[in-house]
Amino acid sequence: MGVQVAIYADRDPAGKKFIATLRRRLKNEEIRAWQVQKLAPFTLVHSGDRYAKIRVTFVPAGTPSFSRAARAGALGAFKNPEPALLATVSDGPSADRVLGFVVGMLTRHAEPLGVSGVGIPFGKSAVRR
Repeated sequence: MGVQVAIYADRDPAGKKFIATLRRRLKNEEIRAWQVQKLAPFTLVHSGDRYAKIRVTFVPAGTPSFSRAARAGALGAFKNPEPALLATVSDGPSADRVLGFVVGMLTRHAEPLGVSGVGIPFGKSAVRR
């Protein structure tokens, strides 16, 4: 299932402005380390060759994918208040590095993307490691 990242955007509860801004910044090459793989659901891959197989999928609150993840308990402690989006980093070699890149991108570009907070919910299996 991968690792989830809860993304909070105070002025964008549905996450649509976040995705539109991220798409525009990628297109204008203001963020260069990522490439759009799919538009629906919005999916990025890191531009480095060794990380190209790891996908990062963003799903806004209110979508069926977000609701499924919330019901499955993927939000952990971040279910209240509910985040605006949920990013899922796919499993695979170097997924932990890609997770670091995602969090780095979200924090470096927080203001223009409207990100007010980021959380990484750990499942029971992750806590035992």
